[in-house]
Amino acid sequence: MCGIAGIVHFDGAPADPEAARAMARCLAHRGPDQEGVYASGNVALSFRRLSIIDLSDNASQPMASADRTHWLVFNGEIYNYVELMSELQSRGRRFRSRSDTEVILHAYEESGLECTTRFNGMWAFALWDARERRLILSRDRLGKKPLYYSFDGKTLLFASEVKALLRIRPDLAEPALDQLAGFLVRGETDVRPETFFRNVFQVPPAHTVVFEADGSARWQAYWRAPEPAEVAPIPRDRALSTFRELLYDSVRLRLRSDVPVGTALSGGLDSSSIVAVECDLLKGAPVHTFSSIFAQPELSEERFISAVNAAFPTVPHRITPSSDLGEVLPRVLWHQEVPLVGPGVYSQWCVMELARGKVKVLLDGQGGDELLGGYSYYYPEYLADLLRSAVWPPTLGRLLLTLARIARWASPGRAARLLKEAIRRVAGYPLPVSFSGNFREYLNPDLVGALVQPAEPRGSSRESFLATALLLDTTRLSLPRLLHYEDRNSMAHGIEARAPLLDYRLVEFCLRLPPSLRIEMGVTKALLRRAVGDRLPEIVRNRRDKKGFSEPVGEWMRGKGYPATAALLLSERARVRGIIRRDRIERALAEHRAGINRTVPLYRALTLELWFRLFADGEGLSRFPPASDSPGAGAP
Repeated sequence: MCGIAGIVHFDGAPADPEAARAMARCLAHRGPDQEGVYASGNVALSFRRLSIIDLSDNASQPMASADRTHWLVFNGEIYNYVELMSELQSRGRRFRSRSDTEVILHAYEESGLECTTRFNGMWAFALWDARERRLILSRDRLGKKPLYYSFDGKTLLFASEVKALLRIRPDLAEPALDQLAGFLVRGETDVRPETFFRNVFQVPPAHTVVFEADGSARWQAYWRAPEPAEVAPIPRDRALSTFRELLYDSVRLRLRSDVPVGTALSGGLDSSSIVAVECDLLKGAPVHTFSSIFAQPELSEERFISAVNAAFPTVPHRITPSSDLGEVLPRVLWHQEVPLVGPGVYSQWCVMELARGKVKVLLDGQGGDELLGGYSYYYPEYLADLLRSAVWPPTLGRLLLTLARIARWASPGRAARLLKEAIRRVAGYPLPVSFSGNFREYLNPDLVGALVQPAEPRGSSRESFLATALLLDTTRLSLPRLLHYEDRNSMAHGIEARAPLLDYRLVEFCLRLPPSLRIEMGVTKALLRRAVGDRLPEIVRNRRDKKGFSEPVGEWMRGKGYPATAALLLSERARVRGIIRRDRIERALAEHRAGINRTVPLYRALTLELWFRLFADGEGLSRFPPASDSPGAGAP
C-alpha cells in the first residue's frame, strides 16, 4: 500500500526527477516507510512505500524488470500473488523478491494488458514500457485504490491523490462546477472519470488506460459487474455453501501480510462476521479490534461491540471521538479532496487514527450492505419485486409475511409507507426524494442547468427492482463513495484497509443471486446471517437497526460548532462564489438551531466551502504542507 506519482513528456522533453519527488512527498502519509524515484529521459516515476509484503529492499519501488525495459510503481495488494508467483515460476520466471509488485511485472511480460484479469486484489499502478515507449495506468475492478491524471496531449501527470498534481501544477485546482452541482444535488462522488477539478481525471474502476508514444490514449475495460439479467435461480443450500466458502477464502487471502493485521469493528453484522471468520482461520490467535464509540446513547454501538469482543479472542481498542469536529474537519477534507455527502467520515477517521502505530493492516466489512441488501431503503425495491409476481400464491404469502414483520419491527405505519413506495415503483412513478434531501432549492438557479445526467433511476430493470438497485449502489452510487472515504481515511494514517466482502468472486456471485436470497421475508443480508450467524452473539445476529458510521454532527452544528458553521456559510467568500443560495442557507441555519433537522444540507454546504478554501483558494498546501525530506516523515 503506497503512494505513486509520475511525469511523462510525450513530446520528448526531459522529465524533472525533483518535480516527481515533490509530488511523492505530498503522498508521504500513504507511504511513510520509504521513498523512491526513477528518472530517464522523458519519464520520471516516484513512490512512497508502506511496507506490507516482503519488507526487504528487494521489494522497493520503482521496480524494474530483469532487463530494465519495464518500470512499475504500484499502490495496493494482489492477494493471490503467492499462487500467481508459483505459476509464473513454473513457466521459467525468476523472482528477486517475494513481493506482489514483482508478480505484476512478470505477469505483464507474460500476458500483456490481459494480466489484470488474473489479479485478485486492489490496485492502482503505472507501468512504463520502455520498449514500446508507452505508459499504462490501471485500476482495480471496484476502484478501491485511486489514480488521477492530467493530460494535455504532450505531458501526462499522474498520482494517487490530486494534491500531488497541484503541488507542481497549482492551476489544476480550477473547480468543475458541473460536477460540484451533481454532488450537491445527488451526493455523487467518484461516479465518472471527471472529478471536481476541471482538468483532472481519474482512471475508471476496472479499466486500463494506455498512453502511446505518439501521445494518443486508449481505454480498455477488463471486467464488468454482472447485470440484473444475469440473476439466476440457485438452491438456497448451494448458495449458502458457496457463499461461505468464498467468504472464508477471501478472508484467508486478506490475512496475508508480513506486518500485524487488525479489524475495524463497528458492531454491525458485516464487521462482526469478518471478526468471526478471522478468528476461525487463526485458530484462537488473538485479533486486535478497533472501534469508535460515541458517548451519545442514540449513536453508541458499544453493546454490540462488547458482545463481539466477549465472544471471540480479541484485543479490543476503543476511541471516543472529540466533540469538537471543527478542529479536525479541515484536515479530514484535505485528505478526502472532495466535499462530504453527510456525516460518517469522521468516525471512520478516528478508527484509523486509533489503529496507527498498533497495526498496519485493517480488515473491515465494507460492501455487505450493497451486495446483500442491508439498508432499509431497499425494502421498496424488494416489495416491488414481490408485488410484480404476487399473482402466485407463494409470492403473495411472502409479501404479506414481509409486511407483517416490518410492521412488528418498525411500525404498521412504516410498513404501509414502504408498500406505497413499492406500488409507485411498479407503476413507474418517479421516486421520492432520497434521504439526502432535495438540494436543488439550495443551489444557485444558474447552476441547475449545469447538472450532469444522473445515474439510472433505482429499480428500472425489467428483471428485478432490487437487483438493479444493488448493482447501481455497488458500481456507481453508494459503494464508490464509501471506498473513496475509506482509502483516504486509512491512508491518511498509514493504514492499509482491506475489504474481504469485496473480493471480486464474492461480488460476482452476490450480484447473480435472486433477490429472495439477499432479503428473505424482510430479513436483510439473509445469506450472511445464515453463513456466519451461528458464530455471532444473538444480539448482533438478530439486530435489525443499522447505524453505520455515525457522529453527532447535527448536535455540533446546533451548539458548539454553530458560530464557525454560520461564519463560513454566510461569509463574503461563500457569497461571491455564487453556488449556494444565501437566503436558503440562512433559513436552514435558523431552522436547524430551532430543532428542525437540517444536518445533511448544512454539512454538505459546509464541507463544500471548506473544500473551496483548501483547494480552489490554495490554502491547503500552506495549511498542511508536504512532509519533510525524510523518507520516514509522516503525513500532515
